[in-house]
Amino acid sequence: MTINEASTILVLDPIHGAEVIAEALKELGKEVEIFNPYRESTYTPRMCHDLIISPIHLNPNFEVVKHALTKGIPFMTHHEAVKEIALIKNLFEGIKVIEVTGTIGKTSTCELISQLVRDRPVLLHTSSSTRFVSPTDTQIYPRLGGTPANVLTVMALTRDRNLKPAVAVFEVSLGLTGVGDVGVITSIKEDYRIAGGTKDAAAVKKASIRNLGANSVIVHPGLELPDVHGAANSFGGSDKNLWIEGEANISPYRACGVVGQGPTVIYNRLSTITGDLISGELAFKPFDSYMGTEFYRTPLEAAFCAVLSLGIAPEEINTHVSPVAGRMKLEKLKGRFLIDNSNSGTKLKFLGEITEMARRLADSGKMILIIGEESQYVCEGVNVEELKKVVEQRASEFHEIILVGEDFKQKIKGKNVVFSPHLNAALDKAIEDSEEGFVIISYVKTWR
Repeated sequence: MTINEASTILVLDPIHGAEVIAEALKELGKEVEIFNPYRESTYTPRMCHDLIISPIHLNPNFEVVKHALTKGIPFMTHHEAVKEIALIKNLFEGIKVIEVTGTIGKTSTCELISQLVRDRPVLLHTSSSTRFVSPTDTQIYPRLGGTPANVLTVMALTRDRNLKPAVAVFEVSLGLTGVGDVGVITSIKEDYRIAGGTKDAAAVKKASIRNLGANSVIVHPGLELPDVHGAANSFGGSDKNLWIEGEANISPYRACGVVGQGPTVIYNRLSTITGDLISGELAFKPFDSYMGTEFYRTPLEAAFCAVLSLGIAPEEINTHVSPVAGRMKLEKLKGRFLIDNSNSGTKLKFLGEITEMARRLADSGKMILIIGEESQYVCEGVNVEELKKVVEQRASEFHEIILVGEDFKQKIKGKNVVFSPHLNAALDKAIEDSEEGFVIISYVKTWR
């Protein structure tokens, strides 16, 4: 059943956007009820609805779900509802849309896409920030999460501000809604279970490509995908439709005075939303910082592949790109080098690679590590035992290790280990306890 066919609709999970979807449905003249399944012991909704709209991650063992299934009431996901509402309300008339989902690199990919198309008015929504940027104007929106319903929230704010983006880029959790001309899956590495342990997140993300229309393009890192309605482009190697030539070329280490030749994007028989197949090469120029490592290669390839898939001519793409704040960004801070990788997706497994980079930068050989979590800002924190093992194994490599997070206090010790209440205080202490030429690695899990 579609939204147009339904008259009375139950929307589940106000924590993850039910109220936004319900408000949009009311504007369409629907009778709507909202229900929080996490508090279902205190109330059960009446079961006289034509349609139930539920988030993809909802546990199917909730009584409200089981009861609705016995009644034969059809279900629709939040992702599907957002697409149908967007189509009914014609929210993206005159706007080219890119959606990005995946496990690793979503925010970086979105930010890099916005750089590549910066000569146009761009609406960018990620889990870190939402903003409208044009050659003449920049507007910052309230911070919003990546739940699919926030696509509607962002477009409502854009309409209220009378802004006219040419390109809109959305980071969406757990799959694609299908509103995009181009849908991107950055990665399905480090998969996890959702819906009360009944589904693989990777399978849900791959299945979401069915939400895309026949004239769309799906961009992915060479995954085995279900039947695609539109075209598909893969990235990540010379057997794919797009890749970046030469690992060394992506890491010019300009801050160290070591400059490599410019990296090159190579694309081969890449499909666009206009129906063309294009091939060619495109050089790009990292700003004065490094754009290297495993971390940046995937977002760069995904971003270039998405923009070319959108049908934007290669000569119109901005090729001066820079690292993303909080995503392996190198900068100078009071005479010290700061490698900033504090963000919501920070993972301990990249620390060895980053430490090697830091050694190349440190004039004195001295490094300070800031690591941990700001727990009030993240859903999935840092494991204490895992962090303890990292500290024990790497303490000798650093002049000082500053731990952020109350959960680690008194649980992790060492003669060069100190504690700080939050990231900003830790950065201040790192400056105080270091000299010019030191390298500070900021590696805290936080919402950025």
